[in-house]
Amino acid sequence: MMNQRKRSILFLLFTAGLFAGVLFCTETTQAKVKTTIKNGVCTVSGKGAMTDDTSYNKKIKKVIIKDGVTSLPEEAFAGCLKLKEISIADSVKSIGACAFMQTDLREITIPNSVKKLGNSVLSSCKKLTKVKMPGNVKIIYGSDEYFPVFQFDVDSPVKTIELTSSLNLEIFMYLSAENIVVSKNDPKYTSIDGLLYTKDGKSLVRIPNLRKKAVIADGCEEFCTTAVEWAGDDDGDPYMGCEDLKTIVLPESIRTINTKKHLTRWGTSSYAEEHHTDKTDYISFTIANKNMPWEQVSLLHKKFNTPYETLQKEVPAVFGPGAEQGFITPKDGTVLLKYVGKDDNVCIPQGITKIEKNAFASSTLKNVVFPEGLEKIGENAFANCKKLTKVTIPKSVDIIDQDAFSKCKNLKKITFKGTPSDISPYAFDGTAVVSEPGSIKTQYTWAVLDRLKSTRKKSVFNGTFHCLRLKSADGYELQISSTKKFTKKTTKTFAVKKDGKRVCRNLKLPNDLYLRIRPYKLTGSEKTYGKWTYADYDTWGYADET
Repeated sequence: MMNQRKRSILFLLFTAGLFAGVLFCTETTQAKVKTTIKNGVCTVSGKGAMTDDTSYNKKIKKVIIKDGVTSLPEEAFAGCLKLKEISIADSVKSIGACAFMQTDLREITIPNSVKKLGNSVLSSCKKLTKVKMPGNVKIIYGSDEYFPVFQFDVDSPVKTIELTSSLNLEIFMYLSAENIVVSKNDPKYTSIDGLLYTKDGKSLVRIPNLRKKAVIADGCEEFCTTAVEWAGDDDGDPYMGCEDLKTIVLPESIRTINTKKHLTRWGTSSYAEEHHTDKTDYISFTIANKNMPWEQVSLLHKKFNTPYETLQKEVPAVFGPGAEQGFITPKDGTVLLKYVGKDDNVCIPQGITKIEKNAFASSTLKNVVFPEGLEKIGENAFANCKKLTKVTIPKSVDIIDQDAFSKCKNLKKITFKGTPSDISPYAFDGTAVVSEPGSIKTQYTWAVLDRLKSTRKKSVFNGTFHCLRLKSADGYELQISSTKKFTKKTTKTFAVKKDGKRVCRNLKLPNDLYLRIRPYKLTGSEKTYGKWTYADYDTWGYADET
């Protein structure tokens, strides 16, 4: 009995000792890194990871991370509004998300020992002007390194980010500053006046996102558009890197405009697409090389919306005749790029075979005469010309692009001298009727599939079509087929009324969808038909979507 009691006591003592040991070990582990605050100075010391206790005094003005500390947790000092100075030991390997967010830091040095940074480490540091950090650090979003977000506010005043190790170009999108200075030992890149170049200085790689003006270094031979259009990311929302850039100065040494080089896995964000709605939003160029070829000069317009008339002043030798009358053309004079004249009545010169995108868009044009020999009218070429009332399309015109005459609300008469093979949908959107010379047999229209609704039956749909109305037409015949030959077995025929609209029900949509339409005129009960359109292959891709 006594022995049993002794065993019970020993067991209890062992259990109590084990429990105490666990408590002791836990306390010891947590105590490996400690934080002390004295006279506004916060000192983090010990060995291992700093704890995630964020209950620090918000009045601290200085932080010292001592040697031995290996990591800082998320929001370690976030919201310490009076924190102006921090020293981080070389033992630190990772810094958690938002660690210094909303602090009063003016500058910070992140040692090369740091291999991982959480997202938004320096977010909302409104007085931060200088950052020294590794160039090959991994930026991570939580545990996912593939979806990081911006490190420094886009509207922050960071003047310079100095990289203390070789740059991994993938992280450039997270660096917001006026100047990026790479390490002198970087094997791939060099910095000149805060811009990033290849090591030999011959190719421009990146312009930092807070730049408003960039002067490219003399000796640089290649201006890469990705230097401006590099993709950025702000809290998960992609944007174009150089949002505020207004002016670029190209030295005489520039020979090539390259649109493909220095890409990263994040790709690019198109300046032209992001700023297409605002005519005043473009990048202006000063070009010292007056012999730059047309193929290079034209890329500046296409990429950065730089007006042709501005480029013409910079490199007049590559532009063609007609400038005195307001016609801007390349040197061979075959393409009308832009009309910048003030006349409301315009006769386009002979020799022009193509009218470029937006050439007359939103102008005060009242009348226009096209030359015979014109082959193509580009997208939005005459869009929103509200005073334009009539046009005659020459027989030579073969292509009329999307929205070429859209929103011309007073355009009531369009006369075709021939039959274009390719008239894009909504080329004349907003016009009332089209009149053509001769009998109905010579007349031509087209139709588009405007809306598609599913039915209860699998792969069966109801489609709404509309066509460009002809003044002399009493109606239209629409055919829909799964083959370009429009055989009887593959074709369904529908009558379309004079208003040019038709809902076609119970359409079985195959992989390929073709449509064509022709107008007709009634003489009693007899129909006289005009010309079929060319077989139009599913312009909107509805069949593919289904």
